[in-house]
This record gives sequence, C-alpha cells and structure tokens, in this order.
Amino acid sequence: MNRAMKTPSRSIWDSLAICGAMIVSISLSFAMHANAGDHAFVGESQCEDCHGPKEAAKNFMGPSGSAVNPVAVWQQDPHHKAFDALSNDWGKKAAAKANVSDAAAEGSMCLKCHATGTGSEGAPDPSEGVSCEACHGAAADWVKKSVHGEIADDASKMQVATAAGLLDVRKMDIREKNCRGCHVTDRPCLKPGEKAFDVKNDSKFRHWRNNIPVI
Repeated sequence: MNRAMKTPSRSIWDSLAICGAMIVSISLSFAMHANAGDHAFVGESQCEDCHGPKEAAKNFMGPSGSAVNPVAVWQQDPHHKAFDALSNDWGKKAAAKANVSDAAAEGSMCLKCHATGTGSEGAPDPSEGVSCEACHGAAADWVKKSVHGEIADDASKMQVATAAGLLDVRKMDIREKNCRGCHVTDRPCLKPGEKAFDVKNDSKFRHWRNNIPVI
C-alpha cells in the first residue's frame, strides 16, 4: 500500500521538476531574445568617419540652404551643447528646481536627455551632448556602410537597418516619438516663454539631401 502510494507521489514531483525546468528554459530563452534586441552605442567619431568634412561636396542640405557635412551641422546645433547647458546659470536653476545637486554628475536624471546613451554600453562621452545616435539610434549594429550606407530609397534595406537599431526618421511619427522623449513641457529646464515643441520645425538641424522620400 505504502509502496503503491510512493510511486505516484514521486511521479508528481518528477513532473513538477520537469515543468520547472521548462519554465526556466523558456524564461532564459525569452531573456536572451529580449537582450538580443538591445543595441550598443559607438560615439560620434565613427559617424564622422563618413559623415564629416568629405561629405560637404555631396547633396546634404544644411540650415543655410547650402550643401554641408552633417557633423558640421550637428556641431553648430544647440543639441551639441546640451551637456554644457547643465552647468550654465539656467541649468543650475533648473537642477535646483528638480532637487538635483549636480546635474552633470553620473546618475543624474538630467543626463537622460542631455547626454546620449548615458549609462548604456559604449555610450558616447557626455561632452558630446545630444549626439548622432540620439536621433538615429544606437549604432553598433547598423553603423557599417553595408547596413545603412546603401539604403538610398530601398525599403527592404531600410527594414534590415531598422532591425539592427536604426531609427527610421524619414517617418514623421517615429521622429516625433523619439524627440518627445525629452521635448516635453513639464521638464524643469523649460525656459520661460519657450515655445511648445514642433517636430516639423527642423530647419535648425537639417542635414539631409533634398526630397528624401518616405519608404
């Protein structure tokens, strides 16, 4: 009688153990899959290798309406100085308003928007401010020319690049969603009289060729 009762009991525990192992296996598999979707940063210097001075002769439209290299446009844009803004007079006032003792210190809530990729793998130096990858996505998996440099107007190539982490900012909804991650009206650093964010007002940071079609 006792022997007969032990067998099903052991069977139940064996089944539970198998189920537990399956759950752990599935969980690990899901975690690995989820982590595979993360992308590391590379920093502005790798972007400048191709999008620096030698691009000026190509048809990239700058804020003045003439051809210019994209990195030069970014270096003239206020986003480039976003980190420095944390230590100017207004930055200090905004930090005090948010009860942040040092807005530029590691772990500061302000760095989320004022320094691209802060706290992430391969994050650019905070001094780069809001750099290329803030708008275009962490580039480690798409920075190769073979991945993003030959997209032109090919939808299939764009799909490959976006799967590798490139943000398709040709699409206004994607661009706006990305920008509004920081450009909100309830942030402590909003200046008095500052206009509400409008993603369509892109003249100050325009650095792409004319008439790029959405694909």
